[in-house]
Amino acid sequence: MTVLDFLRLTRKNWVVLLVGVIAGVLVMFGYTLLQPRVYTASSAGYVVAGGSAGFMDAMSGTEAAATKARSFIPLITSGAVFDQIASDPTLDLGGESLSGRLSASVAEGSTLLEVSATASSPEAAAALADGALEAVAAVVEHIESEVGAESSSILVVPLENAVVPTQPVSPDLRVNLLLGGVIGLVAAYLFVFLRKAADVRVRTAADLSTAAGGAGTLGRIPKSEQLAGKNRAVADVDAHAAEAFRRLRTNLRFSSVDGEVHSVVVTSANVGEGKSTVSVMLARVLARSGQPTVLIDADLRRPSVAGLAGVDGSIGLSEVLSGQVRFEDVLRTTDTPGLLVLPAGHVPPNPSEMLGSQAMRSLVATLSDRHFVVIDAPPVLPVTDAVLLSMVADGTILLATVGKTRKEDVVLARQMLDQVHSRLLGTVLNKVSGRDAGEGHEYKRNSKYYMPSAAAERSSDGATLPTPVTWEPTGESSAEAAGSRRSARRGA
Repeated sequence: MTVLDFLRLTRKNWVVLLVGVIAGVLVMFGYTLLQPRVYTASSAGYVVAGGSAGFMDAMSGTEAAATKARSFIPLITSGAVFDQIASDPTLDLGGESLSGRLSASVAEGSTLLEVSATASSPEAAAALADGALEAVAAVVEHIESEVGAESSSILVVPLENAVVPTQPVSPDLRVNLLLGGVIGLVAAYLFVFLRKAADVRVRTAADLSTAAGGAGTLGRIPKSEQLAGKNRAVADVDAHAAEAFRRLRTNLRFSSVDGEVHSVVVTSANVGEGKSTVSVMLARVLARSGQPTVLIDADLRRPSVAGLAGVDGSIGLSEVLSGQVRFEDVLRTTDTPGLLVLPAGHVPPNPSEMLGSQAMRSLVATLSDRHFVVIDAPPVLPVTDAVLLSMVADGTILLATVGKTRKEDVVLARQMLDQVHSRLLGTVLNKVSGRDAGEGHEYKRNSKYYMPSAAAERSSDGATLPTPVTWEPTGESSAEAAGSRRSARRGA
């Protein structure tokens, strides 16, 4: 994972991360409230050297006192000091042990001995610190007296009494809250990484591209209320969605720089992923750009293009393939100049056989001779129709929906298409959140830039484009021409 991937993951899951931090802080706050308060107080005394016969000079006495002071540090935890403290009637230990509650320190080269004590109340901590210093002084005096009256003596002289503390040293609320926030953030990131690793659904274009065997992403279609409506194919979609479909159209054209792609199949791994809506909108933007386009509803099991395009779908592809009518008689015009629709017609008992027939090949070849043909196909996994249609068209577009399509389904769909040597032009990611739909561009920030082009496209709806509905073969037949194109492409 790169730094950019990490930042994207953070931005996408900032709510989870924030909840983790807040939860960690609250838990540590509650823990802190339940912990007993510990107070620390300190008292200090000088270690001085002297003798009954005569005093040493000041320098020698100070050096001796400093050396002795450092040697007195272990006394604070000795049994002699503990016994001295326990025998002091002015100290109320409350039955608590002295172990771990006393400490002593001496600065380098100093004769100042500092004794610290901890207790559950401020007053007890101050009293214990003073009592401990007096106990050390008594023990030192006893030790030095054993040396003899003629030798120099070392004394611990109390300098200042302990000050009653006002704040506990433990627990430290600020440190605990900071620690709780860090622990909560780490736990939240761990949850996010585990969820991402265990996520089996397509979330990003990178997920889709990887599952599709490295196929490029032709488009990212954002969520749109207009596209979710009943008239989503004929109503003007918002500028963001319109720009996404224009981008899809542009990328589709660049995938066919040599002009060998004249027909595409739009399909998905499973049902309900929005392939029909994308097919209609793709055909619409192609026609609006001046490209004569025919949209074929080849989903003979669950046809929906006629309803989306607002045309009569009672007679259509199934009647054409069965020889009941000519395709010229059932091509429907739409409110988009240059766009013709061939609806599915009645649902036949044998859709796979009809879609894989020579009649279907001839129909697509004839239509693609003068028009760009967009074929709305059934999903790949439930039935074989889409695989058969991919052999008829010049290329295939595989669509997936964010948060719905399973990665393993995309992998399987790609494998099924590869088995018949279908040409996968690329993928389309549907229902992408607004912040990801623009391939890194912030559409909301640049909305004024996109709106003029959208307005220009809407104004172009009134233009008159040729809508040919008859075909006259010139030279070789259209079917032969299309067949030679596919043979040349596959042989390359």
